[in-house]
Order: sequence, then C-alpha cells, then structure tokens
Amino acid sequence: MKFTNITNTKNIGFNNNNNFHKLNEIGLNNAYNNINKVYVNGNTLFVAGTSNLKDVYDDISKIPFYGDLKDSTRYNQAKNALDLNPNINNIVGHSLGGSVALQLQKNNNKYETTTYGAPVLQLNPFITGNRYRFKNDPVSMLDNGAITVDKLKLNPHSYSNFELN
Repeated sequence: MKFTNITNTKNIGFNNNNNFHKLNEIGLNNAYNNINKVYVNGNTLFVAGTSNLKDVYDDISKIPFYGDLKDSTRYNQAKNALDLNPNINNIVGHSLGGSVALQLQKNNNKYETTTYGAPVLQLNPFITGNRYRFKNDPVSMLDNGAITVDKLKLNPHSYSNFELN
C-alpha cells in the first residue's frame, strides 16, 4: 500500500529550518489523521505519537526504561509502512512516534530521524541528532541532547510552530 504525497521535501534541508519544520508539521498532522497513525511522503515516514488508550498503555509499558518498544502498536505500524515503502530513508516522529523513529534508526542506520518531544533519556548536554523540544515539555524533559526552543506554548508537548528565527 503506497501513500499519497504532499509537497516534495527532497530539496528542503536544515539550512531552511522554517520550511523544514512546517513540512514536518504537515506530515505529522497527516499521520495523526491517518487511521494507522503513520504517513508516507516520498522518502519520509511520519509517525504520530500517543492518540488512544492502547498507546497510553504502550507509553507506560514499553518506554522509556523497560519493556520492548518493538512490541508496541505504533512501532509495528511504522515497520509495516517501511516494509511497503523501501525507498524511505527519513523518519519524523512526535512523542511516542519519536521513540519509534529512534528505535528504527538504531535497528537500521540508513534512516535519518527527526523527533519532536520524544521521551528520551539523555543526561549529558551535548546536542545529538535532529531532536527538538519546547522548554517546558514534561514528556521530553530528560532529553538534554535535544535542541530546546524557548517559546511560550499553551501546549509545550506540541510539534507545531518550531520556526527557528
């Protein structure tokens, strides 16, 4: 099963953060709106975060310190999309979807990942990878390796409005 495309992101890179983050926001919106909570655009897989009670159970029982994320529903939905779309080499995830993206990258280093508000435990303050979080996000508060955006947000666990000015 192939998914429909939105704007091609091939030529948009990290040198143009505003477009990059806006296209990731659109892709994640599409993932959240999809019944499988994943969305494919070209060579990019977008993986939604927690959106139902099963996901809450997976949040508690599979991450961050115990359990096996590979047994979660979201991981299997993403893995299925990757199996059906072997051209994918970028994975963008929010929250639980960010954890799934990082696990998929750990299993296969061909994937480049970008995460927003992922529940990552990194105590050292060195920025590693393309991880983003808002300053007061309680879910990603232990991710000291993420780029922290200091914006006042009604929902600090959001993946929207990450424009870096």
